[in-house]
Amino acid sequence: MPASLLEYIQKAGIPLALGALDEPDEPLIEVNEAFCTLTGYTRRLVLGRNCRFLQPRTDAVREVRLKMRNFLNDPEAEAGRFEVPNLRADGTPFVNLVFMSRLRKRSGTGSLIFASQFDLKASKGMAELKDYDAQLGKNIDDMAELSANYGLMMRQSAELLSQSATTIANIRYDG
Repeated sequence: MPASLLEYIQKAGIPLALGALDEPDEPLIEVNEAFCTLTGYTRRLVLGRNCRFLQPRTDAVREVRLKMRNFLNDPEAEAGRFEVPNLRADGTPFVNLVFMSRLRKRSGTGSLIFASQFDLKASKGMAELKDYDAQLGKNIDDMAELSANYGLMMRQSAELLSQSATTIANIRYDG
């Protein structure tokens, strides 16, 4: 992964993560400080693990985990939005609104998952959601442009994003 791409993720003001689709169990290979602040975990404790360690073992989690697994296993699926029950490092529960989009090599293979997170319980209302939506849209556009310079692309990824605060997400990029 190019250093400038990793640097971009690190500087982003919203929680961002990269997962490796080509590795067994899709481990996280990069997270930023905003991700660590949201979850309460240090970067060292997160990297190399699948993000499911954040999830409590409940029926609600099983259902959303199946939806996420279906997304990850479908090479045609470009982007998805999932409301995932999570636990912070201190055990505090929160609902994590996760947006995922594939970063693909120019050959078309899916190698990475670019993900952003948003704590729905901490939201102070519609204005905060709209601000996050705008930041996420800018981050996705920037990430798509930056990754394209390194032979990666995000295809068809921005429609889930800005339709309204209730549908804040369908990341589309016409690359």
